Amino acid sequence: MEQPSPVAAFPADFGLRARLQAVTPHLTQRMASLAELLLDRPELAVMLSSSDLAARAGVSPPTLTRFCKLLGYGGFVQLRIGAAADAGRSAGQESLTGEPGAMVHPGMDDRELLRTFLATHVQALQASADLTNLDVMREAAALVAAADRVDVYGVGGSGSVADGLVERLYQVGINARGWSDLHLGVMSACRLDPGGVAIGVSSSGITRETVEMLTVAGETGARTIAITSDHRSPLAQAAEVVIRTAPLDDYRDLGELTASHTQVFAADLLYLLVSWHDRARSAEQAGKARAAVARLGRPVRRSR
Repeated sequence: MEQPSPVAAFPADFGLRARLQAVTPHLTQRMASLAELLLDRPELAVMLSSSDLAARAGVSPPTLTRFCKLLGYGGFVQLRIGAAADAGRSAGQESLTGEPGAMVHPGMDDRELLRTFLATHVQALQASADLTNLDVMREAAALVAAADRVDVYGVGGSGSVADGLVERLYQVGINARGWSDLHLGVMSACRLDPGGVAIGVSSSGITRETVEMLTVAGETGARTIAITSDHRSPLAQAAEVVIRTAPLDDYRDLGELTASHTQVFAADLLYLLVSWHDRARSAEQAGKARAAVARLGRPVRRSR
């Protein structure tokens, strides 16, 4: 019988939905049907017995047991607790009644459009928060804070996120540069050394240019970090440290729009932790940057 590849252990506070989103792209067909059922109707894990849920999904009870263990649960009871915990977290968001990930279209009335649009973005951010491992994030922040140089790679929409991260890091005194052009990026990457850090930003994790730049950086001995939604993607495989964001597939036609928000969420959290690594130095450097920029708003003094 075909078995899905094992996945990394999940932190104990990961909800059921976050775990399902992480493993679904890598499941066998039978287990994928079970995952899709629970993503669509998570309440079934609370309402039905294990045998009834297995029958509803068209799988055998042993397959359901293996599925629970694949998600990091000891068995069906623990999976049921995870589903109940997710329901409790979402209870406070009942006002966001738009269906997350629902198709949006011009025929929607204004209220439905806004509620659906907002609900989808809120859920994408919540999913990213659920996937965030702060120990991993702190490890990445420590590497960046100690680096003598930081390269950040990203293309297209991810390039804008990369540029924003570079700007924030530069404000607190981190020697950071951003690259979206492959040729310039690999030229910079090949000049890094073990004291440098390279960060690749790609929601899909398969953007060729970003993967190539991060790979070259890793070959120099630089420490490498990926910000991506797929922890098994080529970008993640090229990185030592992987910062995960919400998967795109869950949000249908709004996936590309929600991707930028989830990437900014991860990038801003990384920046915050970097700035806290040496708060006195960060405050001093940020103060110098603000003072220098403030001068640009003053009248230019003419020499006599």
